[in-house]
Parts: sequence; structure tokens; C-alpha cells
Amino acid sequence: MSKNEVELFLDKQNIAYQSYEFSSDNIDTSKTPIFKTLVLKGNKTGPTIALVPLDARLDYKKTAAVSKNRKIGLPPIDYVMETTGYPHGANTPIGIYMHHPEYPIFFDEVIKNYERITVSAGELDKSVVIAVQDLLDLVHPVIADLLSSKDS
Repeated sequence: MSKNEVELFLDKQNIAYQSYEFSSDNIDTSKTPIFKTLVLKGNKTGPTIALVPLDARLDYKKTAAVSKNRKIGLPPIDYVMETTGYPHGANTPIGIYMHHPEYPIFFDEVIKNYERITVSAGELDKSVVIAVQDLLDLVHPVIADLLSSKDS
């Protein structure tokens, strides 16, 4: 299995990770929960990135407030590809940071409860398991409460 740009970037940064393909690998998600990368559009900031647990619901009002937008929401699929370069379902906080360090990135505070998480590696069905602290040190996100109260 050849490495993609996210994995090569992590190698260059000397950050340990484990590659994971959903179609062929088996991973214990109770130990390494999966987080999804949401590409949002704010009325003031434009592209805004949020990382939340896969099974959680983003609270748009909380996210708008923390990102200093009056309104924020999920944009059309075409906007996501044009803005990040990644297709829907393959957005990655690592790759987005690599190509667009100017985009504001927010991680839900629940991330602090884990040592390692699984995030997309920038390709459909391909992810990396990475230490949370390494991801935080690499991407420099704002950590905040982004979840609907039902999920927090």
C-alpha cells in the first residue's frame, strides 16, 4: 500500500501514525474513536473546519459563536471540493491544514478524553490513527464545545 500525501507529510514531521483502510483493516474503535472532519461555511470566516466524533451532532449556534460567525452551516458538496481539494467523505484536518493553514480549525473538546483517535487520511476509506497530542501540536486548532447538548 503506497503512502498518500497526508502520510508522507506525517513522516516528514516525524509524527507516528498507523494507516488504516476501512475496507480491509479491523480496528478497535472503543480504543481509537473515529472523528469526522466537517467543512463548514461561515458568513464572516468563509471556510471553517470542525472535527467532532463520528456519531456526534455539531451544534451550529455554538460553532458560529466560537468561530466568530453570525451564521455557519454545511455548504454544497461542490464548495467542499473547491475549498479543500478533498471529496466529501475524505476531508482531513491534516491535509486541510497542509494546504490551507489560514482556515480556522476547531476541535470539539471531547478530543481531550482520548490518547489516540482515527481521522481521515484524505482518501475515501483511508484513515490514520494518531496521538491526539501530536495532532493538536501539528494543526493548532481551537478546542471548544461544539456538540449538540444531546451528544456532549
